[in-house]
Amino acid sequence: MMNQVMRSAPNSSTEKEMIAMAEEELARLQRQLRIMEDDRMAFSDETSSKLEKQRRIIELLRKEKAKLCEDINVATCKNQKRKDKRLSKEIYKLLEVYEEYCERVRVEKEEIVEMDVQIKKLESDIKNLRPKSSVTENHFQTRLTSGQKTLQILKNRLDNMVKKFCAILATNKELREEINHLLKERNHFNDVWEKLLKDIHSGKRYMVDLIEQATIAFDQREEWCSKLDALKKRAEVDFVLHSEEMREIQRRLDQYMTLREFLCVKGQKRILKDLEEKERLKKEMQQQNLEDQLEVYETTLKKIQVFCKEEDVDRIAALFLKQEEENFALFNYVNELSHEIESLTYVMDELHEKIDDQIELSNERAKQRQSTISSLQVDLDEATKKAEEDEQEVQKAADNLQKVLNGIEKVFEIVNCDKGPILKLLGENASINLFNVKIYLGTIEKKLSGIITDLYFAEKSMLSHPKKIKTVLSPH
Repeated sequence: MMNQVMRSAPNSSTEKEMIAMAEEELARLQRQLRIMEDDRMAFSDETSSKLEKQRRIIELLRKEKAKLCEDINVATCKNQKRKDKRLSKEIYKLLEVYEEYCERVRVEKEEIVEMDVQIKKLESDIKNLRPKSSVTENHFQTRLTSGQKTLQILKNRLDNMVKKFCAILATNKELREEINHLLKERNHFNDVWEKLLKDIHSGKRYMVDLIEQATIAFDQREEWCSKLDALKKRAEVDFVLHSEEMREIQRRLDQYMTLREFLCVKGQKRILKDLEEKERLKKEMQQQNLEDQLEVYETTLKKIQVFCKEEDVDRIAALFLKQEEENFALFNYVNELSHEIESLTYVMDELHEKIDDQIELSNERAKQRQSTISSLQVDLDEATKKAEEDEQEVQKAADNLQKVLNGIEKVFEIVNCDKGPILKLLGENASINLFNVKIYLGTIEKKLSGIITDLYFAEKSMLSHPKKIKTVLSPH
């Protein structure tokens, strides 16, 4: 029993030690995990900021590229090329004139310089030869006046050339101003042209939508027309079948009426008394009825002949049948037209409804665009305001950073650090900035560590020799 207790006690102690070691390892791993997470977050922030800057730079470069492509397209159009050729020709002409006048001015200046040299040389010769020469004063005076006249003529020529050169420069300035004005007008024209192109594209889109709707309506009309033709054919077949059925029913009805009349006559009681007289009267009445009916038919036929202005009965019957066929055809045509008008009216109503729906949809889209533009404008104002605030904060941070840099530079000077060892690292710009502040701080740290080391050894040496301290501290 004791052995078991003794065995269980070491086992429990080893388990506790293992748990403690595991907890320590877990704590160490958690600390490493936190450190790695902090490093990862710092690295991700740094990389995200760098990537954001690079994306902004790429976006700016893309916009600049698109703008340059637009400028190139505008500058390479035919009209602009013609203008550029015309302006380049005029500029070349003016440059040629300008170079010609510059050459003339240069030649005149060289001549003037040469004349000055010759005049100086002549004056020196005159000075050298005056004592020895036998030239009279009058002759010298005439030569002097002629030289002054020549000099005045050359000065006048130079003045004229300078004035012409100034006039050329003035015309060149006017041409430059005109070129700038034409460039501004070209930019304005390009803006107006782009706006018109946008309007044309929107109009084309609207026209394409209308054409698609009209095509759909036309297809629906063709479908309804085909259905209407099928219904007409079916109605004609039904009409023929109905006519045949009606004739069959009429035939059966006539047969039935004949049979009924026969049966009625057959079922009557036969009275032989005065039968012949009754038969005779009956025949007379039938004869009279037939004569009356024939007279009615003849009068009717005469009226028809008078109305038709035709004596031939067969011809009248043919005309009647032909007129009936024409009337029936006109009736069918009127029915077809009415059906077609109804279908077209229905299609037009549907088109009007669709057009109204499209107008409402376009108005709603315009409202949505306006609301989107207003929201974007608000966002833009907020972003601009935030950017200005951020810019102010950045300026404040830059000012504080500059103060810190100035303080580091003052500390560098106070500590009497030497810039000689770090001049190669600093390069051309020896003043402190963000890129070389670490070099200054490292130099200051080394200097301070050296000073602290010197103080430590000095203090240690003073503590190790107290007599020297007393002698130093004792008054003389």
